[in-house]
Amino acid sequence: MSSMERIQGIPKVSVIMNCLNCSRYLKEAIDSVYAQTYKDWEIIFWDNASTDNSAEIAKGYDERLRYFSGEETVRLGEARNWAIAKARGEYIAFLDCDDMWLPDKLKKQVHLIENNLEIDFVYSNFIIFDMEYNKRTVALKGKQPEGYVFEHFLYHYPVGLLTAMIRKEAFKSIDGLFDANLKFSADYDLFMRILYKSKAAYIYEPTAIYRIHSDMNSIKNIKYFADENTYIINKLKNLDENIAERYSKAFRYCEIQVEYLRGKARMANGELREARKHFAPYKIVNFKFFIFYISSYIPTRLWFLLRPIWANGAFR
Repeated sequence: MSSMERIQGIPKVSVIMNCLNCSRYLKEAIDSVYAQTYKDWEIIFWDNASTDNSAEIAKGYDERLRYFSGEETVRLGEARNWAIAKARGEYIAFLDCDDMWLPDKLKKQVHLIENNLEIDFVYSNFIIFDMEYNKRTVALKGKQPEGYVFEHFLYHYPVGLLTAMIRKEAFKSIDGLFDANLKFSADYDLFMRILYKSKAAYIYEPTAIYRIHSDMNSIKNIKYFADENTYIINKLKNLDENIAERYSKAFRYCEIQVEYLRGKARMANGELREARKHFAPYKIVNFKFFIFYISSYIPTRLWFLLRPIWANGAFR
């Protein structure tokens, strides 16, 4: 980006914030962007036809927050695509309206990506804040993959959306942005398609805070994750004609994890016998499958008494 463009007010980083009735936590989220030690940014705020006072809150900030609103509520992926289309920055970052950034988040990431031109994707550690129990834990333990991470991420996907920064040019190398068919896993699909061709870098220090709160529907919606993961795996297998064979073991691992998700969804509904069918083929392959398989023999009446305790840990 030329110095002339910078003088005319073109920001370096575009922060994508998509909102649907987010007023409860919204001000804290926006304030965490304004508190950044790195100042060359804009917020693209896309209001997905909220009916609360989110618009009033967002419009209370200065011109660095560019407010847009859709006429009707659409899938989050589609709304994020509309927001990205308004972005002027060289780098794209994301912040959901119930999360927060730590003050040096953008400073650390911009420094890293600007000094490593082969890197298109930066992610970092983050803090998980369980608001019900007022408990904070670091999300990622130990060193995380860098460079060409596609195969690694098929086995273990460590990226929190709120930590990602992407070189906007990298979007040109893929077919489409967020998949509007996906309700819960659109970021995983998009980032994996980018990372099939692009290199990633990792920052060990937490740069953001991910909040777990009562308004979330993680347990309720877990049954959908399995279907979406199957859809995404099939998409990734078609990125080129050799990919399915090249990463056959990793894709097989992904397919096994889908069975794990299906089994957990059955367990969440108290359908223990049906859950057992998903765990049984892999009970001697993976310890967590074994634990869930054994748990499926708990008497149903007892299970409903224990389920809240089990779910509190099992779905995190």
